[in-house]
Amino acid sequence: MKDSPSVDVRVARDLVAGLYRQGRMASVVSAVLGAVIVGVMWARIPHTTLVVWYVLVLANQLLRLALVRAFDRAQSTDFDPAPWLRRYAWTMATGSALFGSVALVMFPHGDALGQAFLIVMVFGLAAGAMSAHAYYRPALISHILLMLVPMIIRLGVEGGPDYGALMFIVAFGLFVILTFALRLSAILKESVALHYQNLALIEELKNTTSVAKAAQLRAEEASLAKSQFFAAASHDLRQPMQALGLFAASLRETGREPHDARRIDQILSSVDALESLFDELLDISKLDAGYVKPLLSHFPVRSLFARLTNTYEPLARKNGLSLVFDDVQAIVHSDSVLLERVLGNLISNALRYTLVGSVRIDCETKAERVSIRVADSGPGIPSSEHERVFDEFYQLGNPERDRRKGLGLGLATVKRIASLLGGTISLQSCPGQGSVFGIEVDLGDSALVAPAPAATYVVEIDALGGKVIGIVDDELGVREGLAELLGLWNCMPVVAASSSELISRLEAAAVSPDAIIADFRLREHQTGAVVVEALRGRYGASLPALIMSGDTAPEILALAREQGLPLLFKPVRAARLRATLQHILKDLPDTPPAMP
Repeated sequence: MKDSPSVDVRVARDLVAGLYRQGRMASVVSAVLGAVIVGVMWARIPHTTLVVWYVLVLANQLLRLALVRAFDRAQSTDFDPAPWLRRYAWTMATGSALFGSVALVMFPHGDALGQAFLIVMVFGLAAGAMSAHAYYRPALISHILLMLVPMIIRLGVEGGPDYGALMFIVAFGLFVILTFALRLSAILKESVALHYQNLALIEELKNTTSVAKAAQLRAEEASLAKSQFFAAASHDLRQPMQALGLFAASLRETGREPHDARRIDQILSSVDALESLFDELLDISKLDAGYVKPLLSHFPVRSLFARLTNTYEPLARKNGLSLVFDDVQAIVHSDSVLLERVLGNLISNALRYTLVGSVRIDCETKAERVSIRVADSGPGIPSSEHERVFDEFYQLGNPERDRRKGLGLGLATVKRIASLLGGTISLQSCPGQGSVFGIEVDLGDSALVAPAPAATYVVEIDALGGKVIGIVDDELGVREGLAELLGLWNCMPVVAASSSELISRLEAAAVSPDAIIADFRLREHQTGAVVVEALRGRYGASLPALIMSGDTAPEILALAREQGLPLLFKPVRAARLRATLQHILKDLPDTPPAMP
């Protein structure tokens, strides 16, 4: 036999097994019904005839039981079904012929009740055994014919209109039973065949899935390797970038000689551009890693538009463009910071690519949704590019790859944030007719809008003056850059590469720190969180502290949140660092987020 038999062979084996599964019960039923026939006919037919007939019935059933037992003993997964079908068909046909013979050997003359009993019994046996013999069509056909044809012949022999009518009824019944039986047999065979076809499809699907999973695994491994490389490279790049940014900020804080002003401006511009690129990469990686969780609230669109006006109106005027916000009353249910980031990116893009005309932001309420649109009079986007503009690192109108125009992550970030907010981003545009980007968010409830919080403190401009700031970073350039910048803010910086070194230097200077700035990853597997814990253990649990890191791994953010430490990702801009230091020194209730 072949290792992989055809579907037809496997179907035949299943049909044979089905036949033999019915064998024992069919034999018991036949023996019992044979006894019933003998009992009913005992007073009507010679006893010798009945005894001989029943002995033959019992012998046939014993033979069938022996055949079933032999099949059970010999059965294997690769047996030849043909001989077992023939054996079963012969024993079954013999039994059917015996029961059909009652019409010839037991038909009582002049006894209408006895005749009716035999007709009903034969008819019932022919119909009732359909399911048992449906597994093998030749056995099914022979069973029905051998049961009913003798009765039809007998009724025809009896003659007369009454028997003629009965003969017609039995013949019609034979036709009906045979029709249904053949249909049942076909359905049964098709169902078994379909079972194996499904198994074959499942196996094929498993093979295909296995190949797809292998490809997916390779892609995931490649993606992981890329992410690990990017994380390592990003971390190593952020360290010198942080130092460069700090020194550049120091230049900004000091007075400039006229002949150096142009060069300093160029340095500062380049540093700002680099920091913007790192911010773009950080934002997209944080969204992909699931760091950002929306904080939903009910708020008016008008307040959102007011903040965007303050942010982008100067840039619009500088570019000679008109920036128009509709006066709207709509309330939305979303994350105000993330929604502002989406609209800010869309407005920034519109102002960047629109040379003449205007950028308009409007709002429309539709049922339970609010649609906010940013429309510009720019060059427009071909329909073939509508999908691609949302891909990472893809830019239109920047063939020279001018990094002052960003990395092409703005719309990719917009798409991710919109998905995070449960909204959708739409785009309508064609060349020469401008572009309309839109986002849909949930409609809010004006009754749930929180009142604007009253100011409870005032941040002093010189809030950092005289503060002792402990700095722990294993990069010399970062330490020196922080020390110089903090010195310009009238702080007293104390720098070190480890917590023990910082404690030694603080003791040597006979001062206690007012705040701690610690890098997250330090030498000898030490972390900034451990440094903060050690310093708080010495100088008090309420010692203000913040963590800076060039690594964007999720466990860092989780650990910072768990310990209630503000986390700033390198390169950290001077303004953000100053605001965060002022914040923790004032012991404000909320920690400013690192994103967006």
